[in-house]
Amino acid sequence: MEGKLWQELQNGNEEAFMKLYNQSYQVLYSFGSRVHANSQVVKDTIHEMFCELWDQHARLPQVENVRAYLFTYLKRKLLREITIEVKHHSFVREDSSRPQMELSYEDMLVNLETDEETRNRLRHYLQKLTPAQLQIIQMKYYEGLSYEQIAHQLQLQPRTVYNRVYESLQLLRKYLNLLLLLGITLP
Repeated sequence: MEGKLWQELQNGNEEAFMKLYNQSYQVLYSFGSRVHANSQVVKDTIHEMFCELWDQHARLPQVENVRAYLFTYLKRKLLREITIEVKHHSFVREDSSRPQMELSYEDMLVNLETDEETRNRLRHYLQKLTPAQLQIIQMKYYEGLSYEQIAHQLQLQPRTVYNRVYESLQLLRKYLNLLLLLGITLP
């Protein structure tokens, strides 16, 4: 079944893409949660992975075991994420009374806003997003809505919401990395 969906995805069939996503999400989430402790990072990474699959659907390789391919793809993305977090110590909150906890992008945005100068920089970077991207980021991270709820409210396809969140997070990551390189640390 997954093999046929994969072939249809390669041909640009959006319905097959969504069916593959829906059939694979829970098992990928369970697997990803064993690789990375932060559930939001796992969810975001799965969404990013499927956005990348859709963007590259015409160039996807032929695979015999789709599930194994998706597991490997997800594991590599999560390991890259862990490597980035380790390199940038400010992605980890230190608290002597509790074990270390990894910050979600929402937490990073909130923590960045605590400093006035950093808040102004963050506003500047958020303004670089398109109005549609900014609206979706606000709905996702400030209002806590799911991708499906955002899609319903904005009358968009869930895939469009995933794509806009993915693009927005890529830009914000670039800007956050720039803040880190400039020596601005998160509280």
